[in-house]
Amino acid sequence: MSERERVLLEHGFVLHQRAYRNTSQLLECLTVAHGRVGIVARGSRRAASGQRALLQPFAPLRLSWHQRGELGALTLVEPAAASYELAGQQLLAGYYANELVLRLTARDDPNAEVFSCYSRCLAELAGDAQVARTMRIFEMRLLQALGYGLELDTDAGTGEPLHADRNYAFEAEHGLRVAAGDDPDADVFSGRALISLREGLLDDDDSLRAAQRLLGRMLRVYLGERPLKSRLVLQDVVRRGL
Repeated sequence: MSERERVLLEHGFVLHQRAYRNTSQLLECLTVAHGRVGIVARGSRRAASGQRALLQPFAPLRLSWHQRGELGALTLVEPAAASYELAGQQLLAGYYANELVLRLTARDDPNAEVFSCYSRCLAELAGDAQVARTMRIFEMRLLQALGYGLELDTDAGTGEPLHADRNYAFEAEHGLRVAAGDDPDADVFSGRALISLREGLLDDDDSLRAAQRLLGRMLRVYLGERPLKSRLVLQDVVRRGL
């Protein structure tokens, strides 16, 4: 993006905001065409400013800004649709989704698929969808959108389709292979649970637990060992794990 580029009414969400100087905010926003962007909202913390009430997480927005070096300068914000009303576990899950996107994406790297799966996640959380299932599907789709998706169609060793009645070991460097019975340290998953994840079903506790374990392993590869704060909070509250 050039230093003088002007962006008009770009669809986006605020992922994170913090105070900046005396009256402003520094925003991290996810947008359709420009990816994650850093934007300064000058004067948004003043009592007379109407921007602060709009610049909240989970609110679909239209944003306009001038790009000035690494950060943009907000010129206009208006609602694009009603905010997603999240509460309780859904609210914590929404903050987890925000933190995950922040940790896995870089600024100014457009990816419409990331925006799409994030928007879909919020819509499902605001509905009647089960939180744990919604977040597992979101994690899988987000990794796929970023090019980190796991091959859930075939055995990485033989190229054969996964079979529901077999067990598979996950290796971060290679993927899924038929589990060897003589390897007690292998991270093993049932073919049934893997197929359930691939098809987006996750309709029982066993497949949900397996998806949590597998996707957690994959996320640690790309996130490192520093845990997500929101995930720890939600695990403590829900006890079932996010």
